[in-house]
Amino acid sequence: MESGGNAMITRRTVLRSLAAGAALTLSPSNVVLQAAPLTPPAPLIPSKALTLTEALDHDAWACWIGHATVLIRMAGKWILTDPVLFDAYGIHVLGLTLGPRRYTPPALSIDEIPRPDLILLSHAHLDHMDRRTLIELSERYPGQIDVITATNTRDVIEDLEWRSLNEMDWGDHVAIDGLEITALQVEHNGWRMPGEACRASGQRRTGRSYNGYLLESSHTSIVFGGDTAYTTQFGNIKRDVELAIMPIGAYRDCHAVHCNPEEAHAMVTMMKARRMLPIHHGTFNQQCEPAHEPIQRLLTAVTKDRRAMLAGIRTGQPIALA
Repeated sequence: MESGGNAMITRRTVLRSLAAGAALTLSPSNVVLQAAPLTPPAPLIPSKALTLTEALDHDAWACWIGHATVLIRMAGKWILTDPVLFDAYGIHVLGLTLGPRRYTPPALSIDEIPRPDLILLSHAHLDHMDRRTLIELSERYPGQIDVITATNTRDVIEDLEWRSLNEMDWGDHVAIDGLEITALQVEHNGWRMPGEACRASGQRRTGRSYNGYLLESSHTSIVFGGDTAYTTQFGNIKRDVELAIMPIGAYRDCHAVHCNPEEAHAMVTMMKARRMLPIHHGTFNQQCEPAHEPIQRLLTAVTKDRRAMLAGIRTGQPIALA
């Protein structure tokens, strides 16, 4: 179901649809509720169980856990991006999560994830800033995790016990014990629920924003693209990028805020990244394009232009960078 504006889709409609397993997608001009398919796709399960021992042998290491969740080892720190580690995301009510179900299990369960030193949150959408996962992590490691998020989004999780919780705006830079982080401008939106102020709607001061991030150490650099449509902003990155972590899915109904696989590859080429890790596909029953279409299209694009090598196409494939 698609509406030409927010007024036609109420919060009650959203809750009823999420209860049935629908996905909520918020584009700059409308709200899209995508019904859950009857038969979920086959999961993209890695060929062997992931172990973390080898990560400690490298100065930089990364692994796709699922959707936009990536575990990174860099500058001696464990970094976790947009953690969503349960079997569904959405609105959590009375012990139930109303929203899309997971069909590919995370490469590491929440019990297997090491204590994160830093959590990077790209924006406040339900499939990127999952309160259920973040509550669990903050309760397991109270006051031990630093969190960085986009402008005007900290209110979603500021009631939780973090070591620090900071917002970054586009171009902001921070250094943490040998790790340098720069917030990157991307093309997306920031609404968490219909009716909220959003930067994409011109509400620059009060609207929820959305980030990518550039991570730099003395050995290497990684770009986490978060969630984005095609943009030339990645061409402004001046240093060599070893790994570009970029979204490739959910473009069918909301291309205005989600790049397709060919555009993702073009942005990787634009930033002159050596390797690409595709994310934001093959995980949740979001009823967008066919489940295996994004990676198939990306493989075709990479075959035609080999300037960036694919680092992994399945969850749980470890990537040693340095």
